[in-house]
Amino acid sequence: MVSSAAIAGDFIDTRIAFAVANSNVFVQPGETTPSEPGTGFGAARQNTQFYDNFNTRFTGFETLSNISLYKKSFSFFEGFEAEAALNINLLTNPSGAINLFDNASFVKVNYRPPGWGQKEDISLTGFPVSADRFRLGYAWKVSWGGDAAFTYNQGPGLSTTGRPAAVPGAKFQITRERWYAFVGAKTGLLLNRLNANQERQYGVLFGGGIDLLSNLRLEANGGYFTRGVNPVLADLGVRASVNALGGSMQLSLFSDTILPSLDLRLYKNDPDVAQKFFRPENYPGGLSYQLSLEGSFLGQTLANPERFASTRLQPAAALALQARFKYDFWRFYAIGLMRTLSFIQFDVPGVRPYTDYSDGDEVTPEMWIAVGGDRFLPQQHLTIGIVFGVQSTASRTSPDLGGGNNPPAAFLGTRTQVYRNVNDPSTLPEGDNPVPIFSVKGTFKLDITEYFAALGEVFYNYDNNRVTFRDSVALISQPVYQQANQLGFNLVMQARF
Repeated sequence: MVSSAAIAGDFIDTRIAFAVANSNVFVQPGETTPSEPGTGFGAARQNTQFYDNFNTRFTGFETLSNISLYKKSFSFFEGFEAEAALNINLLTNPSGAINLFDNASFVKVNYRPPGWGQKEDISLTGFPVSADRFRLGYAWKVSWGGDAAFTYNQGPGLSTTGRPAAVPGAKFQITRERWYAFVGAKTGLLLNRLNANQERQYGVLFGGGIDLLSNLRLEANGGYFTRGVNPVLADLGVRASVNALGGSMQLSLFSDTILPSLDLRLYKNDPDVAQKFFRPENYPGGLSYQLSLEGSFLGQTLANPERFASTRLQPAAALALQARFKYDFWRFYAIGLMRTLSFIQFDVPGVRPYTDYSDGDEVTPEMWIAVGGDRFLPQQHLTIGIVFGVQSTASRTSPDLGGGNNPPAAFLGTRTQVYRNVNDPSTLPEGDNPVPIFSVKGTFKLDITEYFAALGEVFYNYDNNRVTFRDSVALISQPVYQQANQLGFNLVMQARF
């Protein structure tokens, strides 16, 4: 059989956002960390709330595009077809610079045995540069096993906060009408601090899912990753490996279907796929729903602070609940999340690099829940909504916050650090513990055309865990609380095509 005409690609999933924003109208520049410079054009991650962007890596304020040079054709061999795509993420920076990153470019061979349905096949996918979209877990916020599974050790320092190096990989999958199964692998390069050479590291990923009923799906996946030599112990002349493993499971109940995060799907410049990215919200009338419960349990070997030149397994866990309902022109949802601090830090191992907690540390997980709803007014092309949320941040209380041999005064005594994200600690004043954070946000969206909208958000937070550092009368820098009340807004014009 001769090959069919191919589909060539171009820019897809382009998002252009123009924002006027202020994360807190109650403060002046320099009064908070990070500083709020005042009302102006542009918005950043500090203008989002803890419940925002649960299923994507992006804030929604970025201007970006994805270049997908895609081709698909039938094979000379019956039952086979081939696909390939050069996928590049184009992301603009506030400085005006443009960054280009590989966005899971792939080559793929599909085989459909005789008698199999149109959506059934056996496929082999190769990711020559980055297999970051081939991940474990399901919701983006609790997914793992991407490029950052191979933390990039950058030589003499222990910094792992930069963008991880791209990691290639491959995936073999069987897809049937009611079930699927896959196995895959990734390889990365990490520096061995004992011999100053890069060494190949390996990851194995596997999983599957089955439709127990037409609207009830059970899925599970897991993986094992070698992560090189522990650099902390290597500096002591001890060779000890950092190995990570874990598994995730999700149970989904739905009235129509549940789609994965857009950040986990492969880009293809296919008209059918493009419609999934850009089609307006559909309101078919009546009741529809999507419910999912996801859990992950992971572990990795880190240095044991209680025993010289030894390691032990540090467990990590996450639990996520999503419930979404639609009734006529109303939408309601509830999202809940629990992540241990070790899960938040899993790809940048340990709050002290590559070291487990001390036995005397008191560690609490991040937990939050958000509920919200909105109403679409079809005649006005307007959607109005409101969201409520409450959060308890992850924290670590310890007499040793890692200040080194000559720690600053702010690190002396038993102190508590709160973590809002990976490598993002705030040290509370001595003796204080974190308190719950309360948030409410009102939203509107005015659809001007099918791909152009004006959006607005007004949010209020009460957060008495935010601190900054001020010099005392003795000129010793100490943590002091920032303004607990936060009132901000985002006004955005956004095009997506």
